[in-house]
Amino acid sequence: MTADKDFTFEPVPSNPPIVEAVPTPAPDFTTSANEDENPSDTAILVGCGLAGWVVGGPFLALLTALGGNWAKKKQGPFGESTRAVGRITAAAHKKARDEKLLHKMKSSVASLFGGKKSRCEHCDCEGQNVNLH
Repeated sequence: MTADKDFTFEPVPSNPPIVEAVPTPAPDFTTSANEDENPSDTAILVGCGLAGWVVGGPFLALLTALGGNWAKKKQGPFGESTRAVGRITAAAHKKARDEKLLHKMKSSVASLFGGKKSRCEHCDCEGQNVNLH
């Protein structure tokens, strides 16, 4: 293997663009701090119950939901983790409501069992043994 030794090191000319920093106003966290700090009881029960259901089934779901409801008022790691789960659940609920996911799910299920019948392209039959062609 032969190396080509015909090379030079030259600095690459660069003129970086001058960027001017524009300060942005500080966000106002005072209005949403109380809502985010103390999630609703429903959010805590649903979040803890769902986590328990995933890990251990219905009995653990009931146990973690009630335990989360008890721990939400406590200081320390149990209370903080319970409130964090509640905040995550509340944020997921808000996002699902904004995206109208329940309506979309209902529409999808209704379209599976709906009364609309497909029309066959090859013959004039409607909705009966269409897949036999």
